[in-house]
Amino acid sequence: MSENPIIRSEFIPSLIMEFRKFSTSIVLFNEGLASNLHLNATDLRCRELLCHTGPITAGKLSQLTHLSTGAITGVIDRLEKVNFVERIQDPNDRRRVIIKPVYERDDELSELFKPLSDSLSNIFNQYDDKELTLLFKFWNDINELIPKETKALNKGET
Repeated sequence: MSENPIIRSEFIPSLIMEFRKFSTSIVLFNEGLASNLHLNATDLRCRELLCHTGPITAGKLSQLTHLSTGAITGVIDRLEKVNFVERIQDPNDRRRVIIKPVYERDDELSELFKPLSDSLSNIFNQYDDKELTLLFKFWNDINELIPKETKALNKGET
């Protein structure tokens, strides 16, 4: 970026547009990644979510993803079939089943992510520590914002 001062009223909409382009790119990347694993992107995102939450019920996964319980059952069936999750009995309630991520295929996932990870590392290495700290804060803020906006969107509160 040049040393000229930016005009915020013009620049911020440009940043938002870049974010929207990023969002579309990442959706398309995830579609390709999932396709390589013979899954769909929703299945893969649900598995990723389970890796962050740890074992949870199918009902909780349905709430977090805003997918119907029927759709979640299909997701779990597909993920279980390819050994990305397993159903385990809830030790506190025999009627409930817990969905637990399985990590045996994580090396395969890492290999698929490696080209992107390497490219991102090359980009990040262009920045100094202060800039990297700012980038980290930015992504952390975004990762807190998006779930809140998603929740509001799904409740019609936007």
